[in-house]
Amino acid sequence: MSIAQNTATMDAVRRIREKILKEFEKIQRKVDIGMDISITTALIDDEVEQLVLIALKEAKRPLSWREFKAIFAGIVGEDRLRRVLSGLKAKNQIAELTHTRYSLPEYVSPNEIDKVKNPGIISKILQKHTQ
Repeated sequence: MSIAQNTATMDAVRRIREKILKEFEKIQRKVDIGMDISITTALIDDEVEQLVLIALKEAKRPLSWREFKAIFAGIVGEDRLRRVLSGLKAKNQIAELTHTRYSLPEYVSPNEIDKVKNPGIISKILQKHTQ
């Protein structure tokens, strides 16, 4: 990867992270328990799934595991993020590509269909490209 490509990737990850942080602030809940003490509740898996889908929509391309880790650092732990990605993959909402990359069906290019690891989503990918 060239320096220009790496810089563009870092800028995209930074932009996506800013969007995710804004969405995270909107959905997180704080509970005041008195005496100037408040607790912030953890996100439920459905909320994390929505943040992952927002990240993929913002990227408009497949995101690597490394990019996901950077985007969700401090928001969701790696194990939970892996579990959510696996769940979305199992529900055929996202495609997992070789080299641990994830994408929405509409952002999987036709020449990458053979790299899709969850074959159940291939019909969705083909449908998006024929519309």
